[in-house]
Amino acid sequence: MTKSELIKIIHRNNDLNYIEIEKIVNEVFQEIANGLQEDGKVVLTGFGTFEKYYQDGYDGINPSTGEKLVVSGGYKIRFSSSKKLKDFINN
Repeated sequence: MTKSELIKIIHRNNDLNYIEIEKIVNEVFQEIANGLQEDGKVVLTGFGTFEKYYQDGYDGINPSTGEKLVVSGGYKIRFSSSKKLKDFINN
């Protein structure tokens, strides 16, 4: 599902217009990003947890050429689904 598909589904099931729904969806995503930037963790009860973590750099090899390269470290985001979400998708 894409973001535009999500907006269309919400629009079909509610009385809000498409522009209002798009604004709300964008705001939710922005607040998740802000939470990750400020706190490093966003917990959405019943859905899951987004968490920012640092992955160290490492020496790698380009699989196409065999050339050695250095991959720099940086922040990544992991998502852990809640038990409720896991149960829902397994049924």
